[in-house]
Amino acid sequence: MLLFAIFISTLSGLLVGAGSCYIWRESLVKRQLKQVLSVMETSVNHEDISLPIVSQLRRRAIISQQQQQQLQEQLFAWQSLLQDAPIGYLQLDADNQVLWCNQTAQRLLKINKWDAQKTRLLLELVRSYELDRFIEQVRSRSVAEGGYNRASNELIWQFHFGYQEAADSQSIWLKANCISLADGAIAIFIESQQDRIDAATSQERWLGDLAHEIRTPLTSIYLLAETLQAKVSPDLTRWADRILKETNRSIDLVQHFSELSRLETPSTQNLRLVSVDLIRLIDDVWHTLAPIAAQKQIEFSCTGLPKLALEIDTARFTQVLINLFDNSIKYCPDRGHISIDIQVSGSNRVEIDFFDDGSGFTQTDLPHIFDRLYRGDVSRQRLPTSNSNLDAHTTGSGLGLAIVRQIILAHQGSIVANNHPMTGGAWFKITLPNN
Repeated sequence: MLLFAIFISTLSGLLVGAGSCYIWRESLVKRQLKQVLSVMETSVNHEDISLPIVSQLRRRAIISQQQQQQLQEQLFAWQSLLQDAPIGYLQLDADNQVLWCNQTAQRLLKINKWDAQKTRLLLELVRSYELDRFIEQVRSRSVAEGGYNRASNELIWQFHFGYQEAADSQSIWLKANCISLADGAIAIFIESQQDRIDAATSQERWLGDLAHEIRTPLTSIYLLAETLQAKVSPDLTRWADRILKETNRSIDLVQHFSELSRLETPSTQNLRLVSVDLIRLIDDVWHTLAPIAAQKQIEFSCTGLPKLALEIDTARFTQVLINLFDNSIKYCPDRGHISIDIQVSGSNRVEIDFFDDGSGFTQTDLPHIFDRLYRGDVSRQRLPTSNSNLDAHTTGSGLGLAIVRQIILAHQGSIVANNHPMTGGAWFKITLPNN
């Protein structure tokens, strides 16, 4: 009897323990199921709270499957749309592996071995180091600005087929717009610029030929007027001077139109970029024009950074500085002042403030400052004085600031004109990339 009692007691203990374990396990499973249900939150979560948890879970699983199927259908629809789009599209992951690309991108970039089931590095499929470097720059800017953003970045470059970039190799001009996505991914839209380049090249050639044909008779007129100037009577000399001045201005105008045409073609974005100390370049240009400024006792100061290395086309940017200094010298009062302030912003951009204490711009003029042939208010249309030694190409054509704007744009920068809040004079804010 004692053994039987011990057996019954042990069995009861085991049953109680098993029951407690079952209850604990059931409670744990219910908690886990509730956690799963909270993750699988849906718009109908208040309609089935009276159902058992397993039934709720089963219903949520069905809804999740339906939603996943809808997302798959939407993804397929978007991919079908992009597949037949007239613009190329590629998507890269954070390691520059091509996740997807459409037929247009394959055609433009000469991707002959694309397999959607096999991810490969972009450089394996597209041997373009310009594009690869540009993508890394976009990704770096995205990280610097806090990660995910939808800011578009544009690259126009000449893509050479194959591995060699010889002069006789086949090539095509392309434009890429990159958009940073989440987790370091990049979306790239590719489109051909070849038709535009061909049209621009043809137009540039036509304008060059026309400019040459116009300059020839104008030069002849200039030489004839110069000959007459030495032979006419003193009372007619002023007329000969007028002919010389107007002929020279016409030659200047033709040259500037030809210059603007070259600057406005996308191919001119391939500038001869070299690392230049911008502060030193500004100082050199000012010392070139200082004798002219001295005639009006105009002073110049450059504040901000003492030294700044920038990748710029030295000849082009020298032209920008000459045109801006010329504009300020002409319209500054006697004993006036020209100032430049240079700062670097947090987004890898250089900000150059160029301003003077002259008469400034009228509100009517401001929207048209960079328009071709626009010379603003009558008070600002006067030509330099007779004792001015400014080179003819910097005065009187109405194209100087238009050329300045095109050169800045070619450097992937921007320029805005306004009146300075402190001096009231002309104020040009130039922004350039600081790569």
